[in-house]
Amino acid sequence: MASSNQRRNKAIMDKLIKDLSVFQEDFDETVESILNETTAVAETYAKDLTPAVTGDARAKWKTKKAYKVSNGFRSRLYNNSDHIGYINYGHRMTKHFVPGTWVGNTFEYNPFLMGEGVVMGSKTSYVKGQFMMEKAVGNAEKFMLRNAEKKIENLKRKYEK
Repeated sequence: MASSNQRRNKAIMDKLIKDLSVFQEDFDETVESILNETTAVAETYAKDLTPAVTGDARAKWKTKKAYKVSNGFRSRLYNNSDHIGYINYGHRMTKHFVPGTWVGNTFEYNPFLMGEGVVMGSKTSYVKGQFMMEKAVGNAEKFMLRNAEKKIENLKRKYEK
């Protein structure tokens, strides 16, 4: 079942699409522009919200430009970092054996050592997710609604002349 925000946003977008369909020749270009700008804003928010331990997950946020599909337009925001799912949604922590030796205050990992190493783990059994993607999309939706209304008003003024 859709949340009340999703229903409200869908109703607003349906009204905007109805308003835009009056301007058929500029419709596709305007919707594509709105969607591309919204996806860029979502990417910026996602990068800002992603923790930068090594910078890998933050750097790998990418977008695909808007393109037309049978029932509308589609655009993508994605991250192909190996561990982004663990950061975004959270993950379990279990104790595990790591082969290696301590040299001074540093642990040197050596996968070929048999029987030597330490058991590492965490005091917590679950690490909560950051939900960067969901937060970024939520902020981008708000931007999209404001941006779409402005662009429609500009189109109305253009055709009123």
